[in-house]
Amino acid sequence: MASSLHNTSFLCSDFHVRNLLGVSVDADEHILITCKGVVKLYNVLDRRQVRSWSTKSWHPFTSAAVTVPATNNLAVVINGNSISQWSREEDDIDNVKRYNFESPIHQLLVSGDKVYTVFTNGEIEELQSALSTRRETKPGFLQEGEIITYVQIIESTSTALIAAKRKEASCTKLYELQLNQSGGRSPRGYDLAVADCTLTGLCALSSSILITLWSSGDMYSFDLRNDSLEKLPGKKHATETSVIPSKSTKILELSPSHIAIIGMGKGDEGGLIVLRDLPFAMTVCCRKLKMYHDPPLAWVTPDGIVVAEGGSLALIPYTVKESNLATVFGTKASEDCEYTSEVCRSWNLGTEEAVPVEAQETIYTNKSTELTHIMRDLKKDTLTESLLVTHLVDILLEKKKTRLLNETLDTFRDIPEACLVNIANYYLSCDNADFEGLCKCPQMETKCVIPGDEPEEVTCPFGLAKAHFINGLLRKPFTDILLSPELYRLGFDNALSLIQYLHFLLAAGEALLVPEESSRMPSVAQASSWLSLLLDTKYQHLVMTSQVDIHRLLLSCFTQVNNLRVFLEGLMDMEPLVKRVVEAKVLPPQMNSSSYSLERLTIT
Repeated sequence: MASSLHNTSFLCSDFHVRNLLGVSVDADEHILITCKGVVKLYNVLDRRQVRSWSTKSWHPFTSAAVTVPATNNLAVVINGNSISQWSREEDDIDNVKRYNFESPIHQLLVSGDKVYTVFTNGEIEELQSALSTRRETKPGFLQEGEIITYVQIIESTSTALIAAKRKEASCTKLYELQLNQSGGRSPRGYDLAVADCTLTGLCALSSSILITLWSSGDMYSFDLRNDSLEKLPGKKHATETSVIPSKSTKILELSPSHIAIIGMGKGDEGGLIVLRDLPFAMTVCCRKLKMYHDPPLAWVTPDGIVVAEGGSLALIPYTVKESNLATVFGTKASEDCEYTSEVCRSWNLGTEEAVPVEAQETIYTNKSTELTHIMRDLKKDTLTESLLVTHLVDILLEKKKTRLLNETLDTFRDIPEACLVNIANYYLSCDNADFEGLCKCPQMETKCVIPGDEPEEVTCPFGLAKAHFINGLLRKPFTDILLSPELYRLGFDNALSLIQYLHFLLAAGEALLVPEESSRMPSVAQASSWLSLLLDTKYQHLVMTSQVDIHRLLLSCFTQVNNLRVFLEGLMDMEPLVKRVVEAKVLPPQMNSSSYSLERLTIT
């Protein structure tokens, strides 16, 4: 799989963004979310809060809480001049001892199995050592008026980088200091500047490479190991064109070969995440955000990028893979060459070796001749898949190429949400006869009876062929925050038809519990997501209508979703018993009485 940013998922929203201090990694699948008044332990996998610890408003937290690897306790800075540590079993941290310091504290940083205390004057000291000398004034090296804007510990070289700046100055100074060296000389500050430009983002990579982004859009790369700091900012690496470079950005390291840039997108006031490939100095993909925060609020965790999305926190999983020419030019860009060879010959040795699968596939692979010709006629030069498909869909809709639209949905992986809505509007506006004979359609039930006190018959609103084409649309991946605003463009009659079809899929049991590559049917999760977004975007029109049929449809939708929920809860209640049966374990005595009862589950 090539490098990419995946669909955004919601984490939590019970806080105000202005109070958010940071997110740090805890144990597996858990993170710590720190606001000024509370620290929350959050399970990323289950999307739920495990527990929280709060403080009085007159003793606010002033930096993100961290996990101390040696003890598994939590530590946080309070009021900028004291540190509190507590165990996870502690309920009231106001009763926990606090360690007051003579020197103000900027933040706590975790590096490997150690926690470091970063003081506002630039001094960095291990936490345990700092606690034992807290009554002493830390010498520091930052001049009066200099404020820390960035600090990062490079574990491989046991060094720390600190960027500091005066409020009235336009130039940032960079300091490099060796950790755990007492009695050393104060590090010298070096100017980090480019003529007529402002520094808007920087990141020190684990490979000791410093990446900087400037207001002109130029990105510079500097080797901290081999180059003298007098040569800052290094050599020009690339030009960033996706975000507005003059606005504050945040750069995160995802891997030695990939970074993410979070900034303001062009054309609107929303945010944008850009995934960049460093060896090839190119943008791999982008993901829009609802809102741009200044400065951007984003952190890297093992589960993905946690980012402030509007008034909530969202998780954006990612995949990064070291690129080669095959992945860069084979799968991401539209090639001029339509055919690929099966082997490649070494220039020097004359030996033959198998070509990677990625190199044997271009953007024209697995496309029909007619669709390939239309793609070539676009004459858009080299484009990424998502950009090319936008132009392609517009042409196919204009020419009413229904079969080719279906092929586009099947063969292109990355289709923007705006294109999905455009195709949906077109499909739903067509008659059933317009889809007949365009392709072979698998059999599907067109009627079902919902059992109950008053059995209800539900009929598929579309013909078999039209339903087949709609299924191909519903199976495509999307991001809810991007699809939701686009659905407002979907006509109400078309939206109502789609709601009826989604209701039929859930009621008839046609939607799959688990997505299958070999099946064209959407999953329960996909059908439910589409239904939820349609009800949300068409809510006012639906509730204000006087049509009894629409009210019955909404009531039936609610009934089916509620039945699914009850059914799944019943399965979850049986899980412990089924697990013991599968593992051939004997039930404990207290469970032999009547802790479990097998109830008849009615699937509706």
